[in-house]
Amino acid sequence: MKNIRNFHKQLMSIKVLEIKDLETFINVVESSSLADTSKELNVNQSTITKRINQLEEKVQGELFNRRSRPLRLTQLGEKVYFKARYILGQLEKLESVYEQEIGLSKEKVKVGISITLMDGLSEYLYEKYKFAQSSTEFDIYGGRAQSLIQQVQNKELELAIVMLPSNFKLPVHLSFLNIGAVPLVIVSKNVGVKQYSDLESCCKKGWVMPPEGCYLRELLSDVLQEKQLSFDVNKEAFGIDFLLDSILNDEGLSILPKPFFDHYMKSNNDLEAVLVEDFKVNLNLGVIYSDKKYLDKVSYFSKILKQLYFRENPYN
Repeated sequence: MKNIRNFHKQLMSIKVLEIKDLETFINVVESSSLADTSKELNVNQSTITKRINQLEEKVQGELFNRRSRPLRLTQLGEKVYFKARYILGQLEKLESVYEQEIGLSKEKVKVGISITLMDGLSEYLYEKYKFAQSSTEFDIYGGRAQSLIQQVQNKELELAIVMLPSNFKLPVHLSFLNIGAVPLVIVSKNVGVKQYSDLESCCKKGWVMPPEGCYLRELLSDVLQEKQLSFDVNKEAFGIDFLLDSILNDEGLSILPKPFFDHYMKSNNDLEAVLVEDFKVNLNLGVIYSDKKYLDKVSYFSKILKQLYFRENPYN
């Protein structure tokens, strides 16, 4: 019951926050649009704005930069977003308190997964884990790689599965088990893809990118800067689904890890990889941890990552 009591104290500390305000805020962040959120929640835009304003009053700061289009999170907004996701995730677990009480004897390990990998990897983990007999219970949290690294450093997470540039330097006391290099591909709507023969022609179309701070965006920016090419971001998309939708809407090109794109293409043929000779970039996929006592868990996830991303037909 100790875990339940601790969570109850956490709930009491945020009782001044309205759950609808948090849900609305998360929806606005992930859609990057007040109009889309209004349609999704079936409320008018004035209600959306009111809920955001109420939340800003409670956290005593601005969550969005109102001068940017599309909406861009402030530093405070990013922190509130990931905390809000965590809080709502915990609230959902209250629906199965009885099952949690039965499982209190299990070791709980909190694992972060980069948003770019979240959809395909979490689905695969669920299928693998639901049949496994294990004394460990994994709680999965999504987030941007930078935020997950910080959370591991602060011991808010035990592990994090991320993709990092080869020259990335981890904070002191953190370790990274590198599973392998994941190539990145430029992705376009499959109509007119032959017009993109090199990076220069891709840049003329413009890009759809995650917000600043994402390693995918930073990598592309560095490559284009080295080649003295302009980096024009037509649209920022928070989350893979919205990024893909933006490409399909012909709002620009983007870059994705090839295994993720290959998995998407198994059920969709509306996008295509742009094959250009002057873009050959990889990210290192692996597991970040701070405590050696979790090495067995690191090994468990490393095997799954190898199965999923470095073997043929891993989903079969």
